[in-house]
Amino acid sequence: MCVVEIRPGEGGADALAFATELAATIAAWAARRGWPVDRSAAEPGRTIMMTLAGAAEADVAWLSGTHRLQHEPRNDRRGRRHTSTATVAVMPRQTRPSEPLVRDEDLRIQTMRGRGRGGQRKNKVETAVRIHHLPTGIVITRTTGRSQGANLASARTDLEDRLRLMAAKQARQDADHLRRNQVRPERSAKTFTHNAQRGQVVDHTTGRRWPLRAWRQGRLER
Repeated sequence: MCVVEIRPGEGGADALAFATELAATIAAWAARRGWPVDRSAAEPGRTIMMTLAGAAEADVAWLSGTHRLQHEPRNDRRGRRHTSTATVAVMPRQTRPSEPLVRDEDLRIQTMRGRGRGGQRKNKVETAVRIHHLPTGIVITRTTGRSQGANLASARTDLEDRLRLMAAKQARQDADHLRRNQVRPERSAKTFTHNAQRGQVVDHTTGRRWPLRAWRQGRLER
């Protein structure tokens, strides 16, 4: 399972239409290969997200890069050629970790007497808790609860929240790194050229060419 991100580039409304067209092409190709497609709605200026079940990254990665469309709009009487771009990135599907975020063997737990208001028991019994998460070095102390159990539960919940945020941040960084390796930001960058006048699509990496009609129908067999 993998995720395909399609982002409209230069070209305004034409670029969004081109990105939507690319999404339709990939969906048609996936259908021909028996891969179920879960596609989010396209919104102006927003990335189109497509999840391809049954497809590995290696199966789809060749489509990644900058796609450039050259065409002459029907409403342009001067016959000027317009260029619109869209980028395609193929990402792994993010899955939830199978193991719990907080494991007992990763914790060093210390107990101590609570301080401040809270009753005689709080100040004389070791109700306060400090947990040290060994893999990350995070230390959380809880002293406000009236019982050791309450403080430990509160500290574990806080630790889980922090680990979840750290995991989400790392996943975003990994995705950004993978996307940068697939899509070049330069204006002249191009991986595929879609030429409406010639009726063909060219893969500049391999030199492969497709009739534009076949491409749009998802007949992308290489």
